[in-house]
Amino acid sequence: MFLCLMRHLILVFLIATFSVSAQKEVSKIPVNELELNTPLSMYEQDVFLLTGEEEFYRENENLRQNVLRNIEKGIREGQYAGYTASVIDGIKASTTTLFFYKEELYKVRWSFLPLDHPDLAANEDQLDRFLTEKYGPGDEQIPDLLKVWQSKKRYLQSFSEEYEFQIEYRDEKIHTLVEALK
Repeated sequence: MFLCLMRHLILVFLIATFSVSAQKEVSKIPVNELELNTPLSMYEQDVFLLTGEEEFYRENENLRQNVLRNIEKGIREGQYAGYTASVIDGIKASTTTLFFYKEELYKVRWSFLPLDHPDLAANEDQLDRFLTEKYGPGDEQIPDLLKVWQSKKRYLQSFSEEYEFQIEYRDEKIHTLVEALK
C-alpha cells in the first residue's frame, strides 16, 4: 500500500514538473527572437502599419472602418517587411504580421501559403518539429490541425488548413483585452 502511494506521488510530481517546465519554456524563450511587450519603435523601420488608406481598404469600406476603429482604440496591425523575423528554422513565411496595442507588440502571426511553399505539408512538419524541440510536446494537440503551447502569460500555436499554415505567438492577457475592445 505504501509503495503504491509513493509511486502515485512520484508520478504526480513528475507530471507537475513537466507541465511547469513546458510553461516556463514558452514564457522565457521568444519565438524567432521577437520579444512580446516591446515598443513599436523597435520595429518601425521594418514594419508597414496599416492605415485604412491602402487600396484594398479603400475598395472595402467595412474593412476600412474596422481598421480605423482599431487605430482609434490603440490597436495597430502591420506587415513585417524585414527578413530576419520572417524566417523560422530556415523557412521564410509568406507574410509576417505584427500586432500592437498602445504601441507595444502583443502578437505575431507567421503565415505560410502554398504559392510560396509548394510542399506546404513538409514545411508544416519541419516547423512543428522545430517548435516541439524548442518548447516541448505542447499542452494541446489535434493531429494535423492544431498544436498549442501555453503558459500563464504566453500562448503559441501552430494551425494548419488546406491552403495555409500559421504560427501565432501572443501575450494572452493583452490579446484577451484587445479582443474585448473589437
